[in-house]
Amino acid sequence: MPENRMLSLLEQGDWESDAALIQDFKTWPLYPLLLETYESLQEDALYKSRVHGSGHIHRVLLFAALIAWQEDLPEALVRQLFRAASYHDVGRTFDGYDLDHGARSAQRLAALTGQSGDALAELQAAVTAHALPDARLEETVWSFHPADFDRAVELTRLLKDADNLDRVRLGDLKVEFLRHESAQKLADFALRLLARDQLWKERERD
Repeated sequence: MPENRMLSLLEQGDWESDAALIQDFKTWPLYPLLLETYESLQEDALYKSRVHGSGHIHRVLLFAALIAWQEDLPEALVRQLFRAASYHDVGRTFDGYDLDHGARSAQRLAALTGQSGDALAELQAAVTAHALPDARLEETVWSFHPADFDRAVELTRLLKDADNLDRVRLGDLKVEFLRHESAQKLADFALRLLARDQLWKERERD
């Protein structure tokens, strides 16, 4: 089976009560971009951990895609969101509370994504700010001088929601703190996805 379990789940998984959602999701014109992102993900660059490792990144990418689909985001913003979701934790050195891991991750984005100029500044702003409290979000984004400040703030908010949805693995997701209604509606799905992903992982071992 492919190393990326999420690809296997999307292609072969039994989604049960979520089957209709996934079927509709696969009609999204940008769904192939998600598959391409999974296939080109630099797995070796990801932090090696059961908490913030590849499983987390794969799920966050799916949450990001589902939010982008529901929000009807433009392709350019979706591509940036996928880049940010893919590598937002590469700067981690431990699994605990670490306000600086976003900044460390941001330093590696040029090499990992090939972005430069304004696009890179926008990515670095979002990835740095995702690890910080919302009270520091705008000042942090502003410090990178993005060409489109409002878009960079929205990219950050989208990344934070996708990342936060996977807090179900820690048992402390606070739905009321999610920033988009589309993300709030995915809270129950996030629980089911985690269970489904864990079951698929067990099947891989058999």
